[in-house]
Amino acid sequence: MIITGHRGALGTEPENTLRSFRRAVADGCDEIELDLRVTADDELVVLHDATVDRTTSGSGEVASLSFDELRSLDAGLGEVVPTWAETIAAIGVRFQAEVKAARAVPLLVESLQADPALAARTMVTSSHADILLAVRQAMPSASTGLIFGRTPDVADVLSLTQAAQAGTALCGIAGLTADGVEKLHAAGLDVTAWPVPDQQTLDQAVTLGVDGITTDNPHLLTRANPRP
Repeated sequence: MIITGHRGALGTEPENTLRSFRRAVADGCDEIELDLRVTADDELVVLHDATVDRTTSGSGEVASLSFDELRSLDAGLGEVVPTWAETIAAIGVRFQAEVKAARAVPLLVESLQADPALAARTMVTSSHADILLAVRQAMPSASTGLIFGRTPDVADVLSLTQAAQAGTALCGIAGLTADGVEKLHAAGLDVTAWPVPDQQTLDQAVTLGVDGITTDNPHLLTRANPRP
């Protein structure tokens, strides 16, 4: 089972920072989940919200700020908002790269096409099928996953994931059953469960038979079964 750190180690470190990513790796994560947006001057950066207000010392929309303006902000504990390029250079594990803005698609695809090893360790994710289809059109070999904020019936998970031409369904664990996971597997899909905040929920995920989980708190988890 793949353990993914949500925005790094969100429960203990400033989210979507190199510090958070390094902590997640140190805490045993196989993969880092992060979010991608684009500055006014077309820099691909790692930040969740459309604005910088919640997670930095500044205010304003990411898309309206230059990279230099964004870089001048404190993202927590003296960290700065990292670029995608900085992140992939510093962190050697797998990535779930959630595209938060359509403008990020060509920049991300260009990065993946230029580095096959990076492409092999990156799954592009989104809750929007049109974004994943744009990625698929630009890069047919890309690994992609559709995010469900609230997991619908398994038949809908299957049809929506297939319509997005994605290979992974990232599902809210509250809506998952072992039978549902089995049906998704039978259709050729991988299944990730989230959120998994504690060991009890991780044990539940193992029982469900999912391929991976996403957690804010990797420091609280002990892997129940080693990843193959």
